Amino acid sequence: MAEPTQTDLLEAVKESLHKDGRLEKFKAELRAAVMSILNKNSTDEEPPKVPDETRFINELIREYLSWNGYLYTEQILAAECGQNMERLSRDVLTTKLGVMDDSRTAKIPLLYYIVSAFQNHETNDET
Repeated sequence: MAEPTQTDLLEAVKESLHKDGRLEKFKAELRAAVMSILNKNSTDEEPPKVPDETRFINELIREYLSWNGYLYTEQILAAECGQNMERLSRDVLTTKLGVMDDSRTAKIPLLYYIVSAFQNHETNDET
């Protein structure tokens, strides 16, 4: 039996990393690191201020991504929108939406709450 080549070993490692999801994690972390470097090196000027509405929407999306386990996608979004570790609290988000969290809604991202409210509104309009 022939000894495995370096290429065979590399393919086996790559396949193993792909099967357990670590390969995608590494790729996402690399993308986030590259985005961070590009953002830092693209200009010495202060980045433009993100409008409050945009920041609010980004936070709703980030909450959704994090809750669903899309942590690397959330990191990429944070790097691209320049918000990085700056997070708005759930209390701030609910206050801006004018909703009160209860035991049911506090367990889900606010985007689910918004979609549900619109679906219920549409259902009520049809009757």
